[in-house]
Amino acid sequence: TSDLQFRASRDRYGGQPLFPERFPGLWAGARGTHGVTHGRVCFQAKVSQNLPGKEGSSEVPLLRVGWSVDFSHSQLGEDEFSYGFDGRGLKVENGKFEEFGESFGENDVIGCFADFEGAELVELSFSKNGQELGTAFRVPKEALGARALLPHVLCKGCAVELNFGQRPEPLAPVPDGFVFIHEIPAPERVRTPPGPKTTEECEVLLMVGLPGSGKTQWAQKHSQENRDKRYNILGTERVLHQLRTRGPEPEPELDAQGRELLTQQAAQCLSKLVQIAPRARRNFILDQCNVYNSGQRRKLSAFKGFSRKVVVIVPAEPDWEQRLEQRRQAEGDDVPESVMLEMKANYSIPEKSEYVDEVLFGELGRDEAAPLVLRWKEEARKQLPPSEKRGNRRNNRNKRNRQNRNRGQGYVGGQRRGYDSRVYGGQQQPQYWGQPGNRGGYRNFYERYRGYDDRFYGRDYDYNRYRDYYRQYNREWQNYYQDRDRYYRNYYGY
Repeated sequence: TSDLQFRASRDRYGGQPLFPERFPGLWAGARGTHGVTHGRVCFQAKVSQNLPGKEGSSEVPLLRVGWSVDFSHSQLGEDEFSYGFDGRGLKVENGKFEEFGESFGENDVIGCFADFEGAELVELSFSKNGQELGTAFRVPKEALGARALLPHVLCKGCAVELNFGQRPEPLAPVPDGFVFIHEIPAPERVRTPPGPKTTEECEVLLMVGLPGSGKTQWAQKHSQENRDKRYNILGTERVLHQLRTRGPEPEPELDAQGRELLTQQAAQCLSKLVQIAPRARRNFILDQCNVYNSGQRRKLSAFKGFSRKVVVIVPAEPDWEQRLEQRRQAEGDDVPESVMLEMKANYSIPEKSEYVDEVLFGELGRDEAAPLVLRWKEEARKQLPPSEKRGNRRNNRNKRNRQNRNRGQGYVGGQRRGYDSRVYGGQQQPQYWGQPGNRGGYRNFYERYRGYDDRFYGRDYDYNRYRDYYRQYNREWQNYYQDRDRYYRNYYGY
């Protein structure tokens, strides 16, 4: 059981984050499929290497290792019945950090021990390179109940290697009386339920709703009520949580620019996760706005073979205004008015189609939601500036292309520079071929911006270098606009 961004090694005894260079601050967690409820059991984790990060990044590689129960979050130690030892020399349980042991890093081996032999308590202890660090947690058996403890690792910017007893020799000495989890007979180990075996057994829920409508709350509640489906929630809030490094000290407040950069990074990361999700046999909830019909079609079409459902969240207007205010207070910023108007104007409630198997409504039903959305669309379109029709945009684009071609070929004021039919009988003057501006495309571009002139360099000058410059220039601006549009599309669900 792992995060989508955790890449397991081929033998399944280790792994690392999937995007260490592009997103060095992204945590990636994985939990074992077999747990224990009795005995004195252990496993080992080694930081095999620190991965290269983004140039200029201040992120420090970290490993957190320990035990958790089935259905706990992938962020080890940040919810109930989840116990971790952090590489900064901290222990963490239910989101509370305390100093413990000492820090560890690359090439260090951490031993994780669970002792169920006590009458009332389960003792969880750790070691570093064979040296015992003592007991970190004492868990009441009554509170733990029948839950099995499962090996769990959480890493950021580093690769981890695990030893469950499959190796001929341990990575570091183990205290007497403890056995590796592999040495426990299979009937005595607790196997967590396996995931879907085929794509046809998988399900994807696409959330549709305006910002602040309650999509994330619905997704989390639905995931908790249907734990057997083990939904992977892919949303900006979840990725933002995994990009933050928590500790005993309160998180520093980010300024507006810092929040914007972090949100942009989360949106880019989420875009990558949504792209690779259809290749995994899991159940997903895509928690974004997704109000644009084109975005709904694009995302759901990628999940061919899945059971594809859309969940539309349209609350009553007073409830929505209250939630927007709560969102504004929690996040410290608001959705720009222009963006909100664009989303309202293009809000599309989907119908059953070749890429939608079922449409569900989380709050107001279709009969109440559809008229409200229609009113939002009409009001927003009145407030937005008039947009060009598609045909007009196409005609204007063709007109601009003709003008640009004419400029490149030496036209000035509708007449070709250096051309006089009265003198040359409709033929262009030969001597004007050497003048800057008479050539189109990349030649004209670099004659203007590089000061090139045949009069100085001759007619046989190598154009290849300038052609490469020109193409690179166009590619850079193309990439800029594509990245900008991709950010808004993924963050706001365009």
